[in-house]
Amino acid sequence: MRIIIIIIICISPAGNHGTKAAIANAAPDRSRCSPAAQTRAGPVCGVRRCAGAGVHYASFRGVPYAKQPLGELRFQELQPLDPWTEEFNATTEGPVCPQTDVVYKGLQTHQSGMSEACIHANVHVPWEALPKPGDRTDNSTGLPILVFVHGGGFAFGSGDTDLHGPEYLVSKGVIVITFNYRLNVFGFLSLNSERVPGNNGLRDCVTLLRWVRDNARAFGGDPRDVTLAGQSAGAAMAHLLSLSPAAEGLFKRAVLFSGVGNAEFFSTSPIFAKVAAGLLLGKLGILPTLDPDEIHRRLVDTPLDTLMSAHSDLLDLFGLTVFTPVVESPHPGVTTILDEDPDILVERGCGGHIPLIVGFTSAECETFRPRFTEIDIVEKIAALPAILVPPKLTYQTSPASVAALADRIARRYFNGTPTLDDFVAYCSDAYYEYPALKLAEKRASVGAPTYLYRIAYGGRRSAVKEALHLDFSGAGHIEDITYVFRAGAVLCPLRDDELDAPDDDDVMKDRMTDYIVNFMRSSNPTPSGATPWPALRPPRPQLRDVSSPRVQPNRAISDQQRDIVEFFDSLHRPRD
Repeated sequence: MRIIIIIIICISPAGNHGTKAAIANAAPDRSRCSPAAQTRAGPVCGVRRCAGAGVHYASFRGVPYAKQPLGELRFQELQPLDPWTEEFNATTEGPVCPQTDVVYKGLQTHQSGMSEACIHANVHVPWEALPKPGDRTDNSTGLPILVFVHGGGFAFGSGDTDLHGPEYLVSKGVIVITFNYRLNVFGFLSLNSERVPGNNGLRDCVTLLRWVRDNARAFGGDPRDVTLAGQSAGAAMAHLLSLSPAAEGLFKRAVLFSGVGNAEFFSTSPIFAKVAAGLLLGKLGILPTLDPDEIHRRLVDTPLDTLMSAHSDLLDLFGLTVFTPVVESPHPGVTTILDEDPDILVERGCGGHIPLIVGFTSAECETFRPRFTEIDIVEKIAALPAILVPPKLTYQTSPASVAALADRIARRYFNGTPTLDDFVAYCSDAYYEYPALKLAEKRASVGAPTYLYRIAYGGRRSAVKEALHLDFSGAGHIEDITYVFRAGAVLCPLRDDELDAPDDDDVMKDRMTDYIVNFMRSSNPTPSGATPWPALRPPRPQLRDVSSPRVQPNRAISDQQRDIVEFFDSLHRPRD
């Protein structure tokens, strides 16, 4: 069935809504641009939109936050924008970054197409907070800002409103900024060289955060009060940035939805990065023994379609992600993001001053069931049991030990013959629940508060289940953020009473957004008058149990969860 997207837009009668080309070629009448904002690079013209229930917000979409990484800039750190003087038409989202989507499907629409010229931000501001022409903003306090890093296995996804609609949050008086960053080959290929160092996607995030710092006042925001959030791979990136000196001072707190920087589903090992790069170069017919500058030249000259075809082939081999963050070697002129293994950085207490919310869902990998079926994961396990070992662990142990670890995992999770149900349960524990619990354990004794939640509410009408044609109990991967962001591709058209309707899904949206907004304002997610959500403290940390929208108690980490932690901890311990 084809999904028709209907967007209700509240536009001031004098709004400027021509194409970007028309604005670029005509002398603008600034009185006709409302809403407008003056960024450091130049003026931008947005649009007034409805969030439901009579709530309006100013929306600036597709705003470039750096020069587009085209041609020789393909693998370089992002360069500053060239300034402009005429209004930039920021009424529509820009193209998404090049990708092969193997998960989101109907949750994302890519209405503006796909291009390497994808470095754009979307800024959504409560209408009353946007500075008016002539207002002084230098000394204004400004609203708190949420900067959100989208998920997608470091390989696909975008910050677009098809999945990340800001309506629930802006209606509660905060600014929401989503954005695109380079993905897959362009964002995370590492040749451990000055020209292709890896981690460009993470550097893009740092560039975006600097842009927010420099331009927040223009949109009515407080650059000193930024909360960085992310989901899945985006959460892992947000956590990695909290450990990195490169992002120091650019955000105040972080929210990690189903992902942490020291997760098991990817490896930051330079050895893994070299293997992945070698496979790509082989598919492109580029000898890895060539001079690094020559390899770079050939990669720059390779047509986009050829690169994406090679990446798609590797994605079918790896499953969900290929190129990932990597521990870097220093290179002249390159901002180092990750200089050590994330586990070591966490042990050292890096990022311990940043308050965190860490969350996971009750049935994470159910969302990936269609993908696991598509690549026949059960058959792959039968042919090569070693793929059961988490990528991070694979590159921390000897080949002989990998076989033994795979056997231990199979004995715990599979009763003889592997099944898809067994693998989904294992995947949820290994890649999401264990890393979240482990980070919670590490963070329980540090200075800044950390709050842990588990969401098991499956929803009356789940956007994820509907879009992906799934039917299971509990909450899967991506489902928690659909109570924080509006999944417009599935939920359109917008109901005028959507923000105050009494059904359970709307109560859940209200609860989840209350947690996030209160955390943004005070580094504590507990709304005024509600049952306190305690920060993690030893010896028995508590989490918020989000199994029902109306009753959400705190409870101690269960014996079953402690057993999960002990089992995966044991896999990491050296054995004779």
